[in-house]
Amino acid sequence: MLNSRDIDDLRADVAANCRVWMQLCRDAGLAVCITGTVRDRAYQEYCYQNGTSKGRVPTFHAQGVGLAFDFCKNVKGQEYSDPAFFQRAGELGERVGFEWGGRWKSFPDRPHLQWSGGGKYTSSMILAGRYPPAMPLYKEKETAMTTEEAKSTLKAKAGLSDTTIEYLWSYRWGDELLVKLAKAMEGK
Repeated sequence: MLNSRDIDDLRADVAANCRVWMQLCRDAGLAVCITGTVRDRAYQEYCYQNGTSKGRVPTFHAQGVGLAFDFCKNVKGQEYSDPAFFQRAGELGERVGFEWGGRWKSFPDRPHLQWSGGGKYTSSMILAGRYPPAMPLYKEKETAMTTEEAKSTLKAKAGLSDTTIEYLWSYRWGDELLVKLAKAMEGK
């Protein structure tokens, strides 16, 4: 059975964005560990039998496809027990451009990110050999204001507490939301 954890086994564009995502996670204080990149049919069947996969045949994870990876919290004994960790890591993945399995209605898969061309490519398309175009390399938008400056502005001008600021930061848009709010407070 093959269940690779090697990021280099992913398609090159997906691997590059996986590394960017990992750095964003580190910057956000999230300890992530890649638990799977590509797999063979035997390992996919194993996942299906254990209830961790909906399909019996690998699609986005397939060898030679490399469009998906799985991850966990890199804390022994807490790898899958922290919903807030997966929420934040999934949101950061979405910011990079990945589709996060945690948003799926029929089979939520919180530890899964994949490049599906913005949701346009399905498992059946992948099985038919139709793959999404190259994933653009994610780059942070240039902001003149750092997150720490934004937090300081929100405390001083809006009178927000550290708890409220942390809540706002942990919301879906994180740093981007804080900077936008702070800029609005400054009239920029």
